[in-house]
Amino acid sequence: CPIELLHIGPGRLGAVTQCLAILRSWVQWLVCGWCASVLPAHAMPGACESTEHLALQEVLPGLAVLHGQWPSQIEGQLAHAVTTVVLGQGRELTVVDPGPTQKVGLALKATLQCQGHGRVIGLINTHAHAEQVLGNRAFQVPVAATAVTTASMKVRCPNCLQAMRQELGVPALQGTRIVWPTRILRDGQPLRAGGRSWQVKEMAMAHTESDLVLWSADDGIALVGGLVDGERIPLLAQGRVLGWVQALDALQALQPKWLIGQHVVRGPGEVQGAIERQRAYLCGLVKFAWQGLESGWSEAEVLQGAVSTALWRPESVSQEALGQESAWKQQHLFNQLRAWREIEAIWIDQQAAPRACLSAPDVAR
Repeated sequence: CPIELLHIGPGRLGAVTQCLAILRSWVQWLVCGWCASVLPAHAMPGACESTEHLALQEVLPGLAVLHGQWPSQIEGQLAHAVTTVVLGQGRELTVVDPGPTQKVGLALKATLQCQGHGRVIGLINTHAHAEQVLGNRAFQVPVAATAVTTASMKVRCPNCLQAMRQELGVPALQGTRIVWPTRILRDGQPLRAGGRSWQVKEMAMAHTESDLVLWSADDGIALVGGLVDGERIPLLAQGRVLGWVQALDALQALQPKWLIGQHVVRGPGEVQGAIERQRAYLCGLVKFAWQGLESGWSEAEVLQGAVSTALWRPESVSQEALGQESAWKQQHLFNQLRAWREIEAIWIDQQAAPRACLSAPDVAR
């Protein structure tokens, strides 16, 4: 509006009225734009009516989990399973392991907004498996991980992205791009997230080359990523069986009250049992390999004998999962082979039996 119109005079009243109407519309537009930028989506009528909310499970104040499972389109392959952890109650949230695709990450983001949980300001990747890290791009916020996990992602993620397209289907991976961590977390580092103080603990060469644990000593909470799995036979891929057992012993030494792993949430009185079941499976691999070496078995004979053991059918596996019996057996045989080769190197070098799983008198050579 020309400045002279602000001086009301004869014949100018209509023009001033029009000018004020224009100014009013601009103010309304600016206010509405500001509201849309700062208010959660649930506060805007109709914004979330068409959103399919994910089933967030509140474990403790400021700590919620989302158990996700995505079936493979390849026959005989096990489903991909991830437990995502959301830390925070107020306006700022941190998400741990956002899932396998951008679409999954966007669905979580929309659920958090529509349920008034606040805004995600950071991500943490506990390890370099595709199921945990390919959802990073949905949030467009800084991503934190250990240096080894970051390096592992840069080596493997391009191949993992292509593999996930084949397993989950191209439509499911639409828009998914690799986002590397830009913030490095180090062992022993203090961290503030979700209203709690955490300590970073890095478990080297365990479930993977680097597994990140977040430990809250004040509340006795251990976020353990893939180190403990409550529904599946674990996959011994990039890590080492003895390193994994050592990591579980380190977790037990913390005496946590709460344990959050992959598809497992355990509270007071249940934590040690969950760790022990995971440990028993891994030590079963070690014992069977050592027994085979002591008996002069070949690698083929060890694998043939491994099928007859009950290790591949742990009590914690759900009935639905047992429907994929062949796939579970194949994963168990893969684990046994990996353990065999690790233990074989120790045996050939005439080192002492691994005390973590075997007592020296029982296996003296």
